[in-house]
Amino acid sequence: MNIVIAGGGTGGHLFPGIAIAQEFVQQDPGNNITFIGTMKGLESRIIPQLSFRLQTIRVKGFAGKGPGCKLDALLSLPIGFLQSGYHIQRSRADIIVGVGGYISFPAVVAGSALMKPTVIHEQNSIPGLSNRILGRIASRVFVSYEDSLRFFQSHKTMYTGMPIRLQQLAERAPRVPEPFCVCVCGGSQGAHQINRAVCEALPYLYAVKNNIRFMHQSGQSDCDMVKRTYKDNGFTADVRPFVDDIFSWYHQAHLVIGRAGAATLAELALCARAAILIPYPFAADNHQEKNARAFVDTDAALMIRAQDLNGENLAAHIIDLQTHRQKVLRMENQAKTLSRPQAAETIVRECYHLVAQKEQ
Repeated sequence: MNIVIAGGGTGGHLFPGIAIAQEFVQQDPGNNITFIGTMKGLESRIIPQLSFRLQTIRVKGFAGKGPGCKLDALLSLPIGFLQSGYHIQRSRADIIVGVGGYISFPAVVAGSALMKPTVIHEQNSIPGLSNRILGRIASRVFVSYEDSLRFFQSHKTMYTGMPIRLQQLAERAPRVPEPFCVCVCGGSQGAHQINRAVCEALPYLYAVKNNIRFMHQSGQSDCDMVKRTYKDNGFTADVRPFVDDIFSWYHQAHLVIGRAGAATLAELALCARAAILIPYPFAADNHQEKNARAFVDTDAALMIRAQDLNGENLAAHIIDLQTHRQKVLRMENQAKTLSRPQAAETIVRECYHLVAQKEQ
């Protein structure tokens, strides 16, 4: 079967697509996967490292932009439609899978115009602009949160959870009990606000300096500053701009500090890791805070809103959890109850059904 997966830009949209692609290959190594993305997105670096084909289109984001950028994005859509249609035809696609974001929009629309089965996956609790529109034409809609069901037509919408990459499901070495390990990850591109808050927290952590170590994905622009701050304050830290296998870090961590994107939360649930969540304040419809609520309300995580974040209160939470390990264990157990590891398998099974119906 030939499958086109459209989406990318950031890890939150790309990694669920990779998970679905890996599940297709897991079920049948003869399946051919083509990704549609852009040259500027994370996919341009990640996909070539995998055994999948990447075709690029010219398309720009619309949501959250100024009037000029919105006009530019609208003008780019016809080119994106034509390029997507060309790649779909050339790959002889049997089905098109959109994994959210503006990149998926022209591909799913083109696939529908070409009378191909199309499906979309919505990662967040509140759908983005692209998926709200695509939900009307897609053959099937998959969602990560039950709350999202209300935004789409019930007869074609399924609650599957978030697709997880195969690396996440692999066995890992046992976590070392000491020192207390804190993994800081603001997303695939880092998060300056989180980087700054962690750096500001270090002087307040001197009392536990010998009992704690950090692993910190900083993003490229803050990497040198973050490394220098840890060194100047005498903390043990592994700082990298980007980590290809973030799961290996999660499995070492006792505590994860990061954003509340749906992909990150799904990974934390599957790894059963305690977390301090700092939702991105400018996410569309404040969906990251709503994503985090499922974890906070079940005591699987703590949340600090961006406007309340500072080094002192972040350090206080870290010290409390480092000192009271039973709290960490309780959060881990609660996080595990939120995991849905069969999401990719469910999505792929439904895709097979749609293709079979089309061929009848």
